[in-house]
Amino acid sequence: MDKNTTESTINELFKEIDPITFSKLINVIDVDKYIKKLTAYKFLQLCIIAQLNELESLTKLAKHLKDKEELQTYLEFDAISTSQLSRKLGQLSPQLFEKVFKYLVLKIQGQMKNAPIIRNIGRLLVIDSTTMSMSLSQYPWATFRKTKAGVRLHLKVVVTKDITVPDQGIILPAKHADRTQMDELIEIDPNAIYLFDRGYVDYKQFDRLCREGVRFITRLKKNAEIEVLSERIPNPERLIYRDQMVILGNDRNHTKMTHPLRLIETVDSEGNPVIIITNCFDLSAEEIADLYRYRWKIETFFKWMKQHLKIKRFYGKSQNAVYNQIWIALITYCLQAMLQLKVNHDGPLLEIKRTLQNLLFKGFDCFVRSLFKKPIRTSNGRKKYHWEKDFETIVYQFEEGEVEHLDDLVYDPMFL
Repeated sequence: MDKNTTESTINELFKEIDPITFSKLINVIDVDKYIKKLTAYKFLQLCIIAQLNELESLTKLAKHLKDKEELQTYLEFDAISTSQLSRKLGQLSPQLFEKVFKYLVLKIQGQMKNAPIIRNIGRLLVIDSTTMSMSLSQYPWATFRKTKAGVRLHLKVVVTKDITVPDQGIILPAKHADRTQMDELIEIDPNAIYLFDRGYVDYKQFDRLCREGVRFITRLKKNAEIEVLSERIPNPERLIYRDQMVILGNDRNHTKMTHPLRLIETVDSEGNPVIIITNCFDLSAEEIADLYRYRWKIETFFKWMKQHLKIKRFYGKSQNAVYNQIWIALITYCLQAMLQLKVNHDGPLLEIKRTLQNLLFKGFDCFVRSLFKKPIRTSNGRKKYHWEKDFETIVYQFEEGEVEHLDDLVYDPMFL
């Protein structure tokens, strides 16, 4: 295979971080001094391939390279030892891969169609964290609890109707609570709304956000002390049971806020009460309740990462090794998201990943054809599901003449 063939899928995957771009991004002199084979860039490529194929260890990565002639031709070497990979993973600074991640985030956001989910809200940003638990004896540096270790990925994501992508990340030992990272993750942006859960409840931070004009929506803890200033008429038919202007905190503990907030009581999908607190007074209670439901987008993001990339079992035991693996997993996610945006694919990101696994060294045209290939047959269950879910869209496009037969739309890959 010609390594420089621009039409190959693997070249399209790494197009935004070619060797020249990577060198400029990391901006480190002599990072590959005396290195002839396993450069930092080729190591990154190998680790991304390991993430795509969900390889369990560096030993399996070394074997994967040994067995794949196309990969050997692409990287221009035919073998690498597990010990070499391990040393590289522990020696390279995580800041190098963090820079690559930030660069890709900016590129993705430049390609995204940032249509607001609800009128006049601008960007919808969700912050949360996820913890990767570890053995305390093997990872003593990852301080968490008395009996176990762990690292925590604090993340901010951008949510649109089409795709959820990371915006900013922080990796720390798991002992650091969520609210300690609010200063880093929440920036002054009058055109954005931040969503976060009860782990970020901090009255002093809420006052700061109000002063700086940062809009937010979060949940209130059950033991919160509330002073009601005024109340609007609720709308139980729309699942709004309270809509009040309140002051949080008390004078006894010097926690009383100086800025009023809005309290909205609604219910979740199971009928359990949910108390939302926000400084958004220009939106309706129904809009605020609907927006807060998008907070689960980051939960599904974390779930996807843990199911389809390797961030639960680590290749090395040092802090550098663990942090590097997490950053490279995020980079892998971003590269897949960029491909999805490039080919305008409306299906799940997992289809991108599985097609990459199968066709990484094939032509990019082959990758695109496979991605959009119509199924030979569709089960009655799938037909029924799409008729029920997309009935209004199907009828509209049929009436507008966009499809001649309704069956054409049922089999359209956009709906599968």
